[in-house]
Amino acid sequence: MEKERLIDLLAKNHNDWVNMAKSFGCTKEQSHELVQEMYVRLNKYIDKKDKIMYNESEINTYYVYVTLRNLFLSGFHKGINKHHLPLNDAIDVESSVVDYENEDTFNKLVDEIDGVVSSWYWYDKKIWDIHFYNKMSMRRIARETKISLSSIFNTLSNAKQKVREKTEEYYQEYKQTK
Repeated sequence: MEKERLIDLLAKNHNDWVNMAKSFGCTKEQSHELVQEMYVRLNKYIDKKDKIMYNESEINTYYVYVTLRNLFLSGFHKGINKHHLPLNDAIDVESSVVDYENEDTFNKLVDEIDGVVSSWYWYDKKIWDIHFYNKMSMRRIARETKISLSSIFNTLSNAKQKVREKTEEYYQEYKQTK
């Protein structure tokens, strides 16, 4: 049986990616444009699909979110990175060069953080995911889960320290490309 291509796996969640892009404040058209560029980027830069997969069938949605967010923050949805020639007497050519080295080192850092987090006990991993990927405050997590705020704080403090220790070299490399 032939394994499924990365682009096919990503396309299964197309509506989720579009909604994710809309959550950044994009219009419907811009959201679709952003998602299409995300497909191109991931297909181009991910050589092994298991780099962005939790398992055989589950895509690392945070990785896709970061890619979409980076595209959004770079202004891709507004056409900022596209070449244009204004229609007036003076010719003014604008082009913006995307720093792929910086993007690659950032993606390596994110991959390394995901690798560190994936080896944790399920509870620590779940609290980390809720706080960082779902953008939920510690107080809200405590309120909704009935787990004490101090327990959540201690878990996240320890988790951050582990991430710092294990990814310091990748972080320094990323800082140097900025």
